[in-house]
Amino acid sequence: MEERFYSRLGRSLKPGVIARVVLAAFEKARRGEKLISLTGGSYDPESLPVKEVEEIIRDIPPEDWRGILQYGSNLGSGRLRAELAKFSGEVGIEANAEEIIVTTGSQQALDLISRILLDPGDLVIVGEPTYLQALASFRLYGAEIETTPIDEEGMNIDALEEKLEGLRAEGRNVKLLYTVPSYQNPTGTVMPESRRLRLLELAEEYDFIIVEDNPYGYISFEGSMPKPIKAYDKEGRAIYLSTFSKIVSPGLRIGWAIGRRGFIEKMALAKMNADICSDGLSQYVAAELLRRGMAHRLIDRIRRVYREKRDLMLESMELHFPEEAEWREPKGGLFLWVKMPTGFDADALLDDALERGVAYIPGSNFFTDPSVRNYLRLNYSYPSREEIAEGISILGELFKEALRH
Repeated sequence: MEERFYSRLGRSLKPGVIARVVLAAFEKARRGEKLISLTGGSYDPESLPVKEVEEIIRDIPPEDWRGILQYGSNLGSGRLRAELAKFSGEVGIEANAEEIIVTTGSQQALDLISRILLDPGDLVIVGEPTYLQALASFRLYGAEIETTPIDEEGMNIDALEEKLEGLRAEGRNVKLLYTVPSYQNPTGTVMPESRRLRLLELAEEYDFIIVEDNPYGYISFEGSMPKPIKAYDKEGRAIYLSTFSKIVSPGLRIGWAIGRRGFIEKMALAKMNADICSDGLSQYVAAELLRRGMAHRLIDRIRRVYREKRDLMLESMELHFPEEAEWREPKGGLFLWVKMPTGFDADALLDDALERGVAYIPGSNFFTDPSVRNYLRLNYSYPSREEIAEGISILGELFKEALRH
């Protein structure tokens, strides 16, 4: 009965691959079976900052509790925005608190940007493959999506320039370009400085906004975090997004955006229609984690943990995966991107993998063309070391069987 009441938007919402894996996990749990998840970019359970958060909450004075439990600014806590300005300054982004908005995770920031910038039919360029929920957000607001390839150094800027020239010749103007330049999701690639600088030049030349999504930059296994595009941005062409979800705690639901004050104010107005303001307690805890230096220590710890897990996954894949499989060693981030031979169908094999107790994300979800089915993304941040070894062994056996038939 309910179908006739849905809007066009409501009818368009369908469960994706993550929902499919979650349902499989529930079903296996109901039967008393386990599922090894090599899927989403969840935080290492053993590294969650339980003691740090407990300490901060225990120390909250009564006068601060009154502010925490009241409505807050739709821009976010002034205390937290001031700390985020300092935190961002450490990687070269000069911003004041008025140029920062706190969001309920960086996914809300993507939604707010789409709300304030995109009309149906507006043109968005993304690297391909790219973060699947960014594609979902842009499509939700009716954007037309064009792609440019991701190579071993991230978004291919020469191909992008050719794409922009072609679109201009057709009389089509790009409104927004979305990129994950550091340890890209799903490929793990890093855009070099020369490409970042050229991207800003192209944004000025072709008059579009860059949305720089940086959830993974701090998780660098070799040296410091790559300098964000926003740090080079002198014209205000880039809107920078980041989040606590990958570096401190996903449950705090703290993301933020940095951009021109006008953009940030518009995002704040849109946020009023979404949730009024972000959670007061989470914002207080996040500000204190930054102020006390705890966030930096957590980032250092998680880098070590994730590097060890990455190394274990790579070793296990060398041991168990078919020789036809191809991958590169990620220098940071949370994911391994695997290419299988043409004709291999990672989507079709997912049910078999789930039945054997392992979940992964088929690579088709990261392409605008869902017929590209010979890739898969694996996550090493969430599973235990034992689960990584077992899960890769199971997948290796399954993939070898599939390639023999």
